[in-house]
Amino acid sequence: MNDQLVQSIHRYKMLPMEIIHIILLYLREPQSAILLEDIHSFSKTMHIITNIYFEKWIIEWQSEEGQHMNWLENDLIFYANEYAPTFTGIQPKFKEIIGRFCNLKKAGQYIFNKYAHSNKLTAKTRVNILWGLFTPVERDEFIGTCC
Repeated sequence: MNDQLVQSIHRYKMLPMEIIHIILLYLREPQSAILLEDIHSFSKTMHIITNIYFEKWIIEWQSEEGQHMNWLENDLIFYANEYAPTFTGIQPKFKEIIGRFCNLKKAGQYIFNKYAHSNKLTAKTRVNILWGLFTPVERDEFIGTCC
């Protein structure tokens, strides 16, 4: 059996690099179905929700370009905080959502304020972070309630 393995390796090395890459694609461990579904949900629903907000804020209400992302972020925070203003405190649901981010495991008012008032992040980046922290069910629920 060792001879067969050695011969297989020798034949493998003789293959063109393009074929080797194709073979490696089949040998690597695939991602979990849950992760793949989450990635698919993120992409699909992000496209849907940004188009909805663009149509509403930029096309219909004639806001400045990019303002739809600020409004989307505002509504995501409001949804995540169980429709309570954040100045009254961070609700358990929002703590659980932002706690999914490895850097925010000890989610609290200070951590949220640090995130929310970061001048280093654009509204689009903050929206992507929040949308990524939502589960597929939460994304669908938000789309269903916002529009």
